[in-house]
Amino acid sequence: MVGGRLEMIVYSDLPHHDSTWGLTTGKDGRLYIGACGESFGGLSVFLLRYHPETDELEYLVECGPAVGEPPDNGHATQSKIHYCLLPGDDGKLYCATHASGPPWGDPSWNPWACWDDTVKRFPGSHLFIYDPKTNGIEDLGVGPKKEGSRALAFDEKRQKLYGITWPRNHFYIYDLAKREYTDLGRFGEINPQAVWLDRDGNVYTTDDYGFLLKHTPGSDDLVRLHSQAPHLAHRRGFHNVPYDVVPSPDWSCVYGTDWGYESYLWKFDPHAGPEGSLQSYGRAWGPPDFPTDSSLEATQVRGLVFGADGKLYFTMTASWETPRVKYLLRFDPKTQEREVLGPIKFGDHQPGAIASATQDYYGNLYFAGAGNSPTRMYVYRPDGVTTSKKRFRWKDIKQWG
Repeated sequence: MVGGRLEMIVYSDLPHHDSTWGLTTGKDGRLYIGACGESFGGLSVFLLRYHPETDELEYLVECGPAVGEPPDNGHATQSKIHYCLLPGDDGKLYCATHASGPPWGDPSWNPWACWDDTVKRFPGSHLFIYDPKTNGIEDLGVGPKKEGSRALAFDEKRQKLYGITWPRNHFYIYDLAKREYTDLGRFGEINPQAVWLDRDGNVYTTDDYGFLLKHTPGSDDLVRLHSQAPHLAHRRGFHNVPYDVVPSPDWSCVYGTDWGYESYLWKFDPHAGPEGSLQSYGRAWGPPDFPTDSSLEATQVRGLVFGADGKLYFTMTASWETPRVKYLLRFDPKTQEREVLGPIKFGDHQPGAIASATQDYYGNLYFAGAGNSPTRMYVYRPDGVTTSKKRFRWKDIKQWG
């Protein structure tokens, strides 16, 4: 691997859990992980903690029973924490559960088929606060009923959580001070995988065609902006919702990629003009003539995270290769150059998907894996990084999923 080495950490004590979506760095510098079980009936999400200094992995708590939803109760399970594992300045984690795991004994589950089934339906996404000091969960109750939470952002100054539900695609606000849930309604058909904040506390996501939607704190609306995530000339941008969005190192703007057929990288500066400005960097990587694949998950540009070198690291599947291989790359915002660091492979193993990424305080980069049992994460350790020198601080850690 160019510039460092790649390692794999397997959560072997959870042999049937098959994906990790929520991955973050706590204020204590530890990595917090939501190990999910989507493909096997009767599993609930586990919280894990990884210590960069000692390479120790802790299995902390099973979330379903902790919020009063044991995984064998017949309901669709509290199987996941999607992009809803958010660190706070108080050291706690602010979380929401997600759906897709089948009930105990069932091979699969469909939310619409079970919507009115009093037993097999999903009760709803539990919002909760995890305290690492006590290893305890404070259950705030169900927010969206019968739905999961796909993505979440935390405005700590205003004590507000902003979330997106699945499958109905509603935007919600949870006021932590008032313990009050507010549903602002449905804003599209396609579920964005990201909701994020600017430094003034404004909240953003997109509509079905990649047009940015902005929520101003204190309002009860989402306003559509003129900025649109980039798309190919022969397409209108349908399904061009964000997959991953990260702040720049100075927090002046964000970098993102689409959950569409485009595989673009882009930058949004919310402070450039009255509605901000969106800049396209073109396709994330690949030959200029590689075709648009009919499969939505063909290229999987994911796992965006800034390194201590100021470059944007990400993963991508080379859909034009046979067999398809997933690579780790980095992008230099100053020169717009891409560099392939190497394939994410360990013998015959490569991740089914990379879901998200974070950094530890020392500069190591962590990528959450999905689509393999047991679930796991991948660590890129740049040359020269040691635990004797911190290259990141708490202020560098984003508070959205």
